[in-house]
Amino acid sequence: MPIRFATLQDVPALVELGRQMHAITRFRALRFDGEQVRHALEAALTKGQDRYVLLVAANAQGAVVGGLLAVLERHLFSQQLTASIMHYDVLPQHRMGGYGLRLLKAFEQWCKNRAVVEINFGINSGVETDRVGRFARKLGYQKTGENYVRSIGTDPP
Repeated sequence: MPIRFATLQDVPALVELGRQMHAITRFRALRFDGEQVRHALEAALTKGQDRYVLLVAANAQGAVVGGLLAVLERHLFSQQLTASIMHYDVLPQHRMGGYGLRLLKAFEQWCKNRAVVEINFGINSGVETDRVGRFARKLGYQKTGENYVRSIGTDPP
């Protein structure tokens, strides 16, 4: 179960991972646009290598079963680097297999190698938030706030 940097060849599998995540989270209220996802992932891999990291978890057969996309930023109040996890997921049928932990540990090492001083790990899927929160706290992350969402748009077609 290797964790590795994503390549352009992984993008179709990551789009499908996103499609499956979208269907089971609060994001299902939004229209899923696979082309938008593909474009964003390809841009992160080709134009944003100094700012973005995209890691994948692969099973024994080499299939992508999880991913973590994050961005490096200088904090508004400091020149120090922070990193924010933008998307982090493992397919439901592969959860509890160690993939999530390995993805996060690989990401933490990537951050340490870049002198990142703080990792931001938000939970906003609306699914299993208590379980994911326990996982994060067990690994040393501290709860610092809450997420709030207010829908103001129309229902997707």
